[in-house]
Amino acid sequence: MKHEVKAPSPLKFTTRRQVLEAIGAIAATTACGSDPGPGDTNNTAGAGGGVGQAGTGVGPAGSAGMMSGAGGMSGAGGSTGASGGTGPSNTAGATGAAGATAAGGATGAGGATGAAGATGAAGAGGSGPTDGLVAPPFDDVPMCTASKTDAAGQGPFFIHELEKDDDISMVRQDIRGRYNMDAAPGVEMQLHLRILDATSTDCNGKPVPDVDVYIWHTDAQGYYSGFGLKGTGTQQNPDTPYAGKPGMGDLQNPDRFCRGLQTTDKNGVVSFRSIFPGWYNGRDLHIHFVAFKKGSMSKGRIAYNKSNSDMLWLFTTQFYFDPTFSKSIHEKNDPYKARTMLSAYAGAMAADEANNSGLRAKASLSGDTAGVGGIVTAQMQILLTP
Repeated sequence: MKHEVKAPSPLKFTTRRQVLEAIGAIAATTACGSDPGPGDTNNTAGAGGGVGQAGTGVGPAGSAGMMSGAGGMSGAGGSTGASGGTGPSNTAGATGAAGATAAGGATGAGGATGAAGATGAAGAGGSGPTDGLVAPPFDDVPMCTASKTDAAGQGPFFIHELEKDDDISMVRQDIRGRYNMDAAPGVEMQLHLRILDATSTDCNGKPVPDVDVYIWHTDAQGYYSGFGLKGTGTQQNPDTPYAGKPGMGDLQNPDRFCRGLQTTDKNGVVSFRSIFPGWYNGRDLHIHFVAFKKGSMSKGRIAYNKSNSDMLWLFTTQFYFDPTFSKSIHEKNDPYKARTMLSAYAGAMAADEANNSGLRAKASLSGDTAGVGGIVTAQMQILLTP
Protein backbone atom coordinates (compact mmCIF):
# COMPACT_ATOMS: atom_id res chain seq x y z
CA MET A 1 0.00 0.00 0.00
CA LYS A 2 1.21 3.46 -0.78
CA HIS A 3 0.31 4.79 2.66
CA GLU A 4 2.71 2.53 4.53
CA VAL A 5 5.81 4.32 5.79
CA LYS A 6 8.74 1.95 5.52
CA ALA A 7 12.34 2.99 5.02
CA PRO A 8 14.26 0.83 2.54
CA SER A 9 17.98 0.38 3.04
CA PRO A 10 20.15 3.32 1.90
CA LEU A 11 21.01 3.47 -1.79
CA LYS A 12 18.58 0.67 -2.67
CA PHE A 13 15.66 2.79 -3.82
CA THR A 14 13.98 1.58 -6.97
CA THR A 15 10.94 3.85 -7.15
CA ARG A 16 9.91 7.35 -6.14
CA ARG A 17 7.46 5.74 -3.72
CA GLN A 18 10.33 4.12 -1.78
CA VAL A 19 12.18 7.43 -1.66
CA LEU A 20 9.16 9.24 -0.23
CA GLU A 21 8.50 6.53 2.32
CA ALA A 22 12.10 6.50 3.51
CA ILE A 23 12.29 10.27 3.89
CA GLY A 24 8.85 10.31 5.51
CA ALA A 25 9.99 7.79 8.10
CA ILE A 26 12.90 10.04 9.04
CA ALA A 27 10.74 13.15 9.15
CA ALA A 28 8.11 11.45 11.33
CA THR A 29 10.54 11.40 14.25
CA THR A 30 10.58 15.19 14.46
CA ALA A 31 6.83 16.05 14.13
CA CYS A 32 5.10 18.72 12.06
CA GLY A 33 6.29 21.69 9.97
CA SER A 34 7.79 21.57 6.45
CA ASP A 35 8.90 23.75 3.59
CA PRO A 36 7.99 22.97 -0.01
CA GLY A 37 11.30 24.16 -1.39
CA PRO A 38 12.56 27.22 -3.28
CA GLY A 39 10.00 29.62 -4.68
CA ASP A 40 7.19 28.61 -2.31
CA THR A 41 7.20 31.02 0.62
CA ASN A 42 4.85 32.11 3.39
CA ASN A 43 5.18 28.87 5.38
CA THR A 44 3.20 29.68 8.51
CA ALA A 45 3.54 28.51 12.07
CA GLY A 46 1.95 25.23 13.16
CA ALA A 47 -0.67 25.59 15.85
CA GLY A 48 0.22 24.22 19.24
CA GLY A 49 3.97 24.52 18.87
CA GLY A 50 6.11 21.43 19.17
CA VAL A 51 9.20 20.26 17.36
CA GLY A 52 9.97 21.36 13.82
CA GLN A 53 10.38 18.73 11.15
CA ALA A 54 13.44 18.14 9.07
CA GLY A 55 11.64 19.05 5.87
CA THR A 56 11.37 16.85 2.85
CA GLY A 57 9.77 19.09 0.26
CA VAL A 58 9.49 17.89 -3.29
CA GLY A 59 10.72 20.09 -6.10
CA PRO A 60 8.19 22.07 -8.17
CA ALA A 61 7.52 21.46 -11.84
CA GLY A 62 10.52 21.45 -14.14
CA SER A 63 13.05 21.30 -11.30
CA ALA A 64 14.98 18.34 -9.99
CA GLY A 65 13.41 15.65 -7.86
CA MET A 66 13.58 15.48 -4.08
CA MET A 67 15.30 18.48 -2.47
CA SER A 68 16.55 18.77 1.05
CA GLY A 69 13.86 20.48 3.07
CA ALA A 70 13.99 23.57 5.21
CA GLY A 71 13.88 23.33 8.96
CA GLY A 72 11.04 23.47 11.42
CA MET A 73 8.99 26.47 12.48
CA SER A 74 7.91 28.07 15.71
CA GLY A 75 4.54 26.76 16.86
CA ALA A 76 1.79 29.25 17.63
CA GLY A 77 0.48 29.02 21.17
CA GLY A 78 3.00 26.43 22.30
CA SER A 79 6.69 25.80 22.72
CA THR A 80 9.18 26.98 20.13
CA GLY A 81 9.74 24.43 17.44
CA ALA A 82 13.24 23.08 17.06
CA SER A 83 14.83 24.33 13.87
CA GLY A 84 15.66 21.71 11.31
CA GLY A 85 19.03 22.05 9.67
CA THR A 86 19.56 21.96 5.91
CA GLY A 87 20.07 18.53 4.39
CA PRO A 88 22.61 17.87 1.65
CA SER A 89 21.60 18.54 -1.93
CA ASN A 90 20.29 15.55 -3.81
CA THR A 91 21.23 13.86 -6.99
CA ALA A 92 19.52 14.52 -10.28
CA GLY A 93 15.89 13.62 -10.68
CA ALA A 94 14.56 11.39 -13.38
CA THR A 95 14.15 14.23 -15.85
CA GLY A 96 15.41 17.32 -14.06
CA ALA A 97 18.76 18.89 -13.25
CA ALA A 98 20.61 18.26 -10.00
CA GLY A 99 18.57 19.04 -6.89
CA ALA A 100 19.27 22.27 -5.01
CA THR A 101 19.61 22.63 -1.26
CA ALA A 102 16.68 24.40 0.40
CA ALA A 103 17.15 27.28 2.82
CA GLY A 104 17.83 26.63 6.50
CA GLY A 105 15.14 26.26 9.14
CA ALA A 106 13.53 28.98 11.18
CA THR A 107 15.03 30.00 14.50
CA GLY A 108 14.46 27.51 17.30
CA ALA A 109 16.16 25.53 19.99
CA GLY A 110 18.69 22.94 18.94
CA GLY A 111 18.43 22.35 15.19
CA ALA A 112 17.96 18.85 13.87
CA THR A 113 19.81 17.66 10.80
CA GLY A 114 17.81 17.63 7.60
CA ALA A 115 17.57 14.33 5.79
CA ALA A 116 19.71 13.93 2.71
CA GLY A 117 17.88 14.33 -0.57
CA ALA A 118 17.57 11.07 -2.45
CA THR A 119 17.15 10.53 -6.14
CA GLY A 120 13.67 11.45 -7.31
CA ALA A 121 11.66 12.34 -10.37
CA ALA A 122 11.32 15.91 -11.54
CA GLY A 123 8.71 18.40 -10.50
CA ALA A 124 6.57 16.47 -8.03
CA GLY A 125 5.40 19.46 -5.95
CA GLY A 126 4.11 19.54 -2.38
CA SER A 127 5.30 18.10 0.92
CA GLY A 128 4.45 15.76 3.80
CA PRO A 129 1.11 14.51 5.23
CA THR A 130 0.48 17.54 7.47
CA ASP A 131 2.18 20.88 8.05
CA GLY A 132 0.28 22.27 11.03
CA LEU A 133 -2.64 24.04 9.35
CA VAL A 134 -5.56 24.59 11.71
CA ALA A 135 -8.98 25.56 10.37
CA PRO A 136 -10.56 28.78 11.67
CA PRO A 137 -14.17 28.65 12.92
CA PHE A 138 -16.69 27.96 10.17
CA ASP A 139 -18.77 31.06 10.89
CA ASP A 140 -20.97 32.26 8.03
CA VAL A 141 -19.52 29.65 5.70
CA PRO A 142 -21.99 28.51 3.02
CA MET A 143 -24.12 26.40 2.95
CA CYS A 144 -26.76 24.53 4.94
CA THR A 145 -28.56 22.76 2.11
CA ALA A 146 -27.41 19.61 0.37
CA SER A 147 -24.51 20.41 -1.92
CA LYS A 148 -25.01 20.09 -5.66
CA THR A 149 -22.91 18.36 -8.25
CA ASP A 150 -21.50 20.38 -11.13
CA ALA A 151 -22.35 19.98 -14.80
CA ALA A 152 -18.64 19.72 -15.55
CA GLY A 153 -18.49 16.59 -13.38
CA GLN A 154 -15.17 15.10 -12.33
CA GLY A 155 -13.35 16.44 -15.37
CA PRO A 156 -10.44 14.66 -17.07
CA PHE A 157 -7.65 15.46 -14.63
CA PHE A 158 -8.30 13.44 -11.45
CA ILE A 159 -5.53 11.14 -10.16
CA HIS A 160 -6.27 8.55 -7.47
CA GLU A 161 -3.64 8.10 -4.76
CA LEU A 162 -3.18 4.42 -5.68
CA GLU A 163 -3.27 4.83 -9.45
CA LYS A 164 0.49 4.72 -10.03
CA ASP A 165 2.75 2.50 -7.92
CA ASP A 166 5.84 4.63 -8.55
CA ASP A 167 4.08 7.93 -7.78
CA ILE A 168 4.65 10.27 -4.87
CA SER A 169 1.99 10.17 -2.18
CA MET A 170 -0.68 12.83 -2.48
CA VAL A 171 -1.53 12.47 1.22
CA ARG A 172 -0.24 15.90 2.20
CA GLN A 173 -1.46 19.31 3.30
CA ASP A 174 1.12 21.35 1.43
CA ILE A 175 0.41 21.10 -2.29
CA ARG A 176 2.06 24.31 -3.49
CA GLY A 177 4.00 24.29 -6.73
CA ARG A 178 3.85 25.42 -10.35
CA TYR A 179 4.39 24.34 -13.92
CA ASN A 180 6.74 27.12 -14.98
CA MET A 181 9.55 27.78 -12.53
CA ASP A 182 10.40 31.06 -14.28
CA ALA A 183 7.02 32.46 -13.21
CA ALA A 184 6.11 33.92 -9.82
CA PRO A 185 4.57 31.30 -7.49
CA GLY A 186 1.27 33.13 -6.95
CA VAL A 187 -0.56 33.95 -3.72
CA GLU A 188 -0.67 31.31 -0.99
CA MET A 189 -4.12 29.89 -0.23
CA GLN A 190 -5.00 28.02 2.96
CA LEU A 191 -8.09 25.99 2.07
CA HIS A 192 -10.29 24.45 4.76
CA LEU A 193 -13.23 22.17 3.92
CA ARG A 194 -15.79 20.78 6.35
CA ILE A 195 -17.84 17.74 5.34
CA LEU A 196 -21.31 17.52 6.88
CA ASP A 197 -24.08 14.92 6.78
CA ALA A 198 -26.77 16.20 4.43
CA THR A 199 -29.40 14.03 6.13
CA SER A 200 -29.01 15.87 9.45
CA THR A 201 -31.62 18.47 10.40
CA ASP A 202 -28.91 20.61 11.99
CA CYS A 203 -26.47 22.18 9.52
CA ASN A 204 -23.57 22.06 11.98
CA GLY A 205 -24.77 19.11 13.98
CA LYS A 206 -23.26 16.12 12.22
CA PRO A 207 -19.77 16.35 10.76
CA VAL A 208 -18.57 13.33 8.78
CA PRO A 209 -15.18 11.93 9.89
CA ASP A 210 -12.93 9.45 8.06
CA VAL A 211 -13.80 10.56 4.54
CA ASP A 212 -11.00 10.74 1.97
CA VAL A 213 -11.15 14.13 0.26
CA TYR A 214 -9.26 14.83 -2.96
CA ILE A 215 -8.88 18.36 -4.29
CA TRP A 216 -7.08 19.60 -7.39
CA HIS A 217 -6.91 22.82 -9.37
CA THR A 218 -4.66 24.76 -11.72
CA ASP A 219 -1.59 26.66 -10.62
CA ALA A 220 -1.47 30.47 -10.79
CA GLN A 221 -0.92 30.40 -14.57
CA GLY A 222 -3.71 27.96 -15.36
CA TYR A 223 -1.76 24.68 -15.67
CA TYR A 224 -2.81 21.32 -14.21
CA SER A 225 -0.14 18.99 -12.94
CA GLY A 226 0.45 15.56 -14.38
CA PHE A 227 -1.12 15.89 -17.84
CA GLY A 228 0.39 16.47 -21.26
CA LEU A 229 3.96 16.69 -22.49
CA LYS A 230 5.78 19.83 -23.55
CA GLY A 231 6.55 19.95 -27.25
CA THR A 232 3.83 17.46 -28.20
CA GLY A 233 0.20 17.59 -29.25
CA THR A 234 -0.86 17.16 -25.62
CA GLN A 235 1.04 20.17 -24.28
CA GLN A 236 -1.19 22.45 -22.18
CA ASN A 237 -1.84 25.99 -23.35
CA PRO A 238 -4.19 27.71 -20.89
CA ASP A 239 -4.38 30.87 -23.03
CA THR A 240 -6.17 29.17 -25.92
CA PRO A 241 -9.63 27.53 -25.80
CA TYR A 242 -9.41 24.03 -24.35
CA ALA A 243 -10.21 21.49 -27.08
CA GLY A 244 -9.76 18.17 -25.28
CA LYS A 245 -5.97 17.91 -25.23
CA PRO A 246 -4.53 16.91 -22.90
CA GLY A 247 -7.36 14.55 -22.07
CA MET A 248 -8.17 11.95 -19.44
CA GLY A 249 -5.74 9.44 -20.95
CA ASP A 250 -2.80 11.85 -21.14
CA LEU A 251 -1.37 11.35 -17.63
CA GLN A 252 2.13 11.81 -19.00
CA ASN A 253 4.33 13.65 -16.51
CA PRO A 254 5.24 13.31 -12.80
CA ASP A 255 4.19 16.79 -11.65
CA ARG A 256 1.71 16.71 -8.77
CA PHE A 257 1.41 20.36 -7.69
CA CYS A 258 -1.98 21.76 -6.62
CA ARG A 259 -3.49 18.36 -5.91
CA GLY A 260 -3.72 16.42 -2.67
CA LEU A 261 -5.61 14.05 -0.40
CA GLN A 262 -6.59 14.40 3.26
CA THR A 263 -8.93 12.40 5.52
CA THR A 264 -11.56 14.31 7.49
CA ASP A 265 -10.97 14.54 11.23
CA LYS A 266 -13.58 14.12 13.97
CA ASN A 267 -14.93 17.57 13.03
CA GLY A 268 -15.29 16.59 9.37
CA VAL A 269 -12.45 18.98 8.41
CA VAL A 270 -9.57 18.77 5.95
CA SER A 271 -7.05 21.52 5.22
CA PHE A 272 -4.64 22.20 2.35
CA ARG A 273 -1.88 24.78 1.84
CA SER A 274 -1.96 25.66 -1.84
CA ILE A 275 -1.87 28.57 -4.31
CA PHE A 276 -4.91 30.65 -5.25
CA PRO A 277 -5.96 29.14 -8.59
CA GLY A 278 -5.40 30.55 -12.02
CA TRP A 279 -7.71 29.75 -14.94
CA TYR A 280 -7.62 28.27 -18.40
CA ASN A 281 -9.53 29.34 -21.48
CA GLY A 282 -12.83 27.51 -21.60
CA ARG A 283 -13.63 27.27 -17.88
CA ASP A 284 -14.34 29.59 -14.98
CA LEU A 285 -11.87 29.57 -12.11
CA HIS A 286 -12.72 26.51 -9.98
CA ILE A 287 -11.50 23.82 -7.59
CA HIS A 288 -12.34 20.12 -8.00
CA PHE A 289 -13.58 17.94 -5.13
CA VAL A 290 -14.07 14.17 -4.91
CA ALA A 291 -14.87 12.24 -1.70
CA PHE A 292 -14.57 8.51 -1.02
CA LYS A 293 -15.17 6.28 1.94
CA LYS A 294 -11.85 5.03 3.29
CA GLY A 295 -10.36 2.05 1.49
CA SER A 296 -11.14 3.06 -2.08
CA MET A 297 -8.93 1.60 -4.79
CA SER A 298 -7.88 3.05 -8.11
CA LYS A 299 -10.02 1.92 -11.04
CA GLY A 300 -7.84 3.61 -13.65
CA ARG A 301 -8.76 6.51 -15.90
CA ILE A 302 -12.50 6.65 -15.23
CA ALA A 303 -15.12 9.05 -13.87
CA TYR A 304 -15.89 7.56 -10.47
CA ASN A 305 -19.37 6.73 -9.18
CA LYS A 306 -20.84 4.26 -6.71
CA SER A 307 -21.21 1.40 -9.16
CA ASN A 308 -17.62 1.46 -10.44
CA SER A 309 -15.92 2.12 -7.07
CA ASP A 310 -17.10 -0.83 -4.96
CA MET A 311 -19.70 1.53 -3.48
CA LEU A 312 -16.95 3.66 -1.88
CA TRP A 313 -17.37 6.84 -3.94
CA LEU A 314 -19.44 9.47 -2.12
CA PHE A 315 -19.58 12.77 -3.98
CA THR A 316 -18.04 14.76 -6.82
CA THR A 317 -18.38 18.50 -7.38
CA GLN A 318 -16.54 21.71 -8.16
CA PHE A 319 -16.65 25.00 -6.28
CA TYR A 320 -15.91 28.61 -7.15
CA PHE A 321 -15.13 32.02 -5.65
CA ASP A 322 -16.90 35.34 -5.59
CA PRO A 323 -15.86 37.10 -8.84
CA THR A 324 -14.91 40.33 -7.06
CA PHE A 325 -12.57 38.44 -4.76
CA SER A 326 -10.98 36.45 -7.58
CA LYS A 327 -10.34 39.62 -9.57
CA SER A 328 -8.80 41.34 -6.54
CA ILE A 329 -6.13 38.63 -6.44
CA HIS A 330 -5.58 38.32 -10.18
CA GLU A 331 -5.36 42.02 -10.95
CA LYS A 332 -2.73 42.92 -8.32
CA ASN A 333 -0.41 39.92 -8.15
CA ASP A 334 2.06 38.11 -10.38
CA PRO A 335 1.87 35.91 -12.36
CA TYR A 336 -1.91 36.36 -12.62
CA LYS A 337 -1.75 39.99 -13.80
CA ALA A 338 -0.25 39.27 -17.20
CA ARG A 339 -3.26 37.14 -18.15
CA THR A 340 -5.88 39.72 -17.18
CA MET A 341 -5.30 41.29 -20.60
CA LEU A 342 -6.63 38.19 -22.40
CA SER A 343 -10.13 38.39 -23.83
CA ALA A 344 -11.28 35.28 -21.94
CA TYR A 345 -10.25 36.68 -18.54
CA ALA A 346 -13.52 38.42 -17.61
CA GLY A 347 -15.60 35.34 -18.30
CA ALA A 348 -13.24 33.11 -16.37
CA MET A 349 -13.75 35.21 -13.24
CA ALA A 350 -17.57 35.24 -13.49
CA ALA A 351 -18.29 31.89 -11.77
CA ASP A 352 -21.53 31.65 -13.77
CA GLU A 353 -21.14 28.58 -15.94
CA ALA A 354 -24.38 26.85 -16.90
CA ASN A 355 -25.53 24.28 -14.34
CA ASN A 356 -22.63 24.96 -12.01
CA SER A 357 -22.81 23.72 -8.42
CA GLY A 358 -23.57 27.12 -6.90
CA LEU A 359 -20.88 26.45 -4.31
CA ARG A 360 -18.87 29.59 -3.51
CA ALA A 361 -16.06 29.47 -1.00
CA LYS A 362 -15.82 32.08 1.72
CA ALA A 363 -12.47 33.81 1.15
CA SER A 364 -10.43 36.61 2.68
CA LEU A 365 -6.93 38.02 2.26
CA SER A 366 -4.59 38.91 5.12
CA GLY A 367 -0.97 39.97 5.48
CA ASP A 368 -1.01 41.77 2.13
CA THR A 369 0.26 45.21 1.15
CA ALA A 370 -2.60 47.00 -0.63
CA GLY A 371 -3.76 43.67 -2.04
CA VAL A 372 -0.31 42.46 -3.07
CA GLY A 373 0.98 39.26 -1.50
CA GLY A 374 -0.46 37.95 1.73
CA ILE A 375 -2.37 34.73 2.34
CA VAL A 376 -5.85 33.79 1.17
CA THR A 377 -7.95 31.89 3.72
CA ALA A 378 -10.74 29.99 1.99
CA GLN A 379 -13.48 27.85 3.56
CA MET A 380 -16.27 25.72 2.22
CA GLN A 381 -18.82 23.38 3.77
CA ILE A 382 -19.90 20.47 1.60
CA LEU A 383 -22.94 18.42 2.54
CA LEU A 384 -23.17 14.84 1.30
CA THR A 385 -24.89 11.60 2.19
CA PRO A 386 -22.32 9.31 3.82
